[in-house]
Amino acid sequence: MNKKVLLIIVILAIIIFMAQFVVGHPRQDFDGHFTMDVPFNCHYSNVAWCWDGGGLGCRCEYWEDYAGCELSDGEMIVFYYNESLLCDDETSLLRQTINTLNKTYMYQVWPAEGDLMILTNDLDMKNVPPYLVGKESYDGSEIVFVGCRNLDDAKQYANTIEFK
Repeated sequence: MNKKVLLIIVILAIIIFMAQFVVGHPRQDFDGHFTMDVPFNCHYSNVAWCWDGGGLGCRCEYWEDYAGCELSDGEMIVFYYNESLLCDDETSLLRQTINTLNKTYMYQVWPAEGDLMILTNDLDMKNVPPYLVGKESYDGSEIVFVGCRNLDDAKQYANTIEFK
C-alpha cells in the first residue's frame, strides 16, 4: 500500500476519534420524560417492573442495553420518579424518594452541589451504585437520579438532565 494512502487513513482515523470528544456526548430521550447525555455507543432501556402500592410504585429504571445486572466501572443506571408514585400520606416526591432510597439501599444524603442532590452508600453491591446524583424538575413533580461507581461521572451526566 502506498505510504501516502496509509498516512491519509491514519490521519482520518485520528480525526474521527478526536471528533467524538469535541462534539460531546450523544443525547437520549428517555420515554418522553427527560433527555440527558449518555456515553458513546450506549442506549438505555427501561427495565423496571411495577408493584401496585410498592415502595415507589412504578418507577422507571434505565440500564444500558445488554449490560446485565451488574454495574461496572464507566456504566450508569438512571432512575426516574414522578408524582404519580406518591403515597397517600406524602406530599413531597423528593422527601418520599430519598426516604425510600435510604430505607431500601441505605443511601445517605451528602451536601448538595448547586441543583444536584448527592446520595451515597457503602454496601459494595455489584448492582447498587455507590453514588446517586439527582436532579429535581422545577415544579418538584419529577426526579431523575444517575447512579455510577464514580461520583464525578454521575455528576457529569446528571448536569445534562433536561425535563420535558
